Amino acid sequence: MLSVGFAQQSNITVQSGDTLWDLARRYDTSVDALRQANQLKTDLLKPGSVLTLPSDTITAPETYVVKTGDTLYDISVAFSIPLDELIAINNIDGTTIKPGQELALSLTSEPPAPLVITVTAGDTLWNLAREYDSSIDAIKQLNNLSSEKIRPGDSLTIPGRYAAANNSDQGGAVPITIEVASGDTLWEIAKRYNTSINALVSANELPGQTIKVGQSLKIVPASELAAALPIPAPAPLPSAGANMIWPIQGEITSRYGYRRLRIGGSNFHTGLDIDGETGDPIYAATGGVVTFSGWNAGYGNLVIISSGDTEYYYAHASKLLVNVGDAISIGQTIALVGSTGRSTGSHLHFEIRVSGESIDPLTVLEQSASR
Repeated sequence: MLSVGFAQQSNITVQSGDTLWDLARRYDTSVDALRQANQLKTDLLKPGSVLTLPSDTITAPETYVVKTGDTLYDISVAFSIPLDELIAINNIDGTTIKPGQELALSLTSEPPAPLVITVTAGDTLWNLAREYDSSIDAIKQLNNLSSEKIRPGDSLTIPGRYAAANNSDQGGAVPITIEVASGDTLWEIAKRYNTSINALVSANELPGQTIKVGQSLKIVPASELAAALPIPAPAPLPSAGANMIWPIQGEITSRYGYRRLRIGGSNFHTGLDIDGETGDPIYAATGGVVTFSGWNAGYGNLVIISSGDTEYYYAHASKLLVNVGDAISIGQTIALVGSTGRSTGSHLHFEIRVSGESIDPLTVLEQSASR
């Protein structure tokens, strides 16, 4: 693999939650070596403090094997690689990584393709520059624009952003934005909005934990950068009498929550993606009445089954087998797996919405689907 100079720094900045044991493991050294190199009298570490790595640990590796508890943010900081670039060179969809997964730490000879977007109604260069953390001048220069006038349907290349090679389905709400008030700290903001410092730093591409009064911050949940954990295997289809079942059997390829994709910024994934083969049956996770069966933009072929104030979405189907108004029983085959709509591979996008608000389907399935 071609190295492009992402050398591991001799000095590192302690992040919230870091311990000497974590750092020793991350940098392939020992706790004692770190203590001696920094003349530490205690193992307690303060976020923001700078540590010197032992001299024999600063040779830049070309790959890194993910360990349990790692996040992409941790790895990007540890090896001084921009998070977007780490995602890009490893062709990662979202932020899900697994223990044992080997990540490349340098570019190959072919750089990732640039991000090209299509202008939609209401877009302005100012809004796009803000959304993609760029500037009006940079976008104008890269696209040879003589003015700030853009029209719906125009294609624009975004400076410094990468296109997603495996851009699977996305959607849902955009993150809320707040303005930093006097006395605010990232820790206080994270606590106030039930998130984490790492998620805020990642979503806002902050160089550190210093923020300023009046600064705009995107607020995203801590699941933005989930720690590497083994993905649970879906339960088998249950026997009759179960309250809920898994709609298909397959590996979970993308979870509910914010995903840091190479299409610029954070994107909220409102459902659960489960891998499958085109033509595999999709089962009703629970009973109800079909309130939609047809084509729905990015969802492709979609079935919505309602039960009380709860709606169940089954998207990207290759074929729909039910009609609006049909009464559906649990376990009934309602569609076949496909890759229609905004999707690049056969899978099921499964959503649960209560009173119009999406919730995490995995939590519901783990609690309610019989095993």
